[in-house]
Amino acid sequence: MNINTIKNATRVGHLEKSTSHNLKLVLIKDKDISNEDIRDNRGRVYFLIVNSEVFKIGGSQAKGGIQSTIAAYLGGFAKGMSPRTYCIWKFCRQQIELGNNVEFFFMLAPKIVVDSPSLSSWKKVETTQDFHLIEETCLHEYVEQEGKYPYLNMQESGRKWKDMGDLLEGYQGII
Repeated sequence: MNINTIKNATRVGHLEKSTSHNLKLVLIKDKDISNEDIRDNRGRVYFLIVNSEVFKIGGSQAKGGIQSTIAAYLGGFAKGMSPRTYCIWKFCRQQIELGNNVEFFFMLAPKIVVDSPSLSSWKKVETTQDFHLIEETCLHEYVEQEGKYPYLNMQESGRKWKDMGDLLEGYQGII
């Protein structure tokens, strides 16, 4: 699926190899994204894109916003990282080394007003939509159109990171 078919996503930026560390990647932030949006703590759905094609749809509510979500993948080689984080870091690195364009896009969970019970009544409160629902909806629509999950959506597709061959090569954690 081409990123141009996804109408509600905002481009965060693209990845490059770090010039200060031989393994790290760096996010080159898009000039049109604000610091407020990149650090917004609301839940979010993100899209890992290579040459305009979707390779992963994920969700996060990590503090620090989408910047924090992406940061884990920039240093995914570090000891203690999960197999998923390591494999996605390695995948991104391999794609960059091949000369491919690796980008991240995202959707912030919208703010909504709901009726919430209190001790004595119901109150209108502002909250955010659960990002899981947005992620599930995006994945469902992707599978409907493509007939399969994105390449790096392992859990949803019933595959295991240990079956990813060379992407797990060099991983020092427990599988």
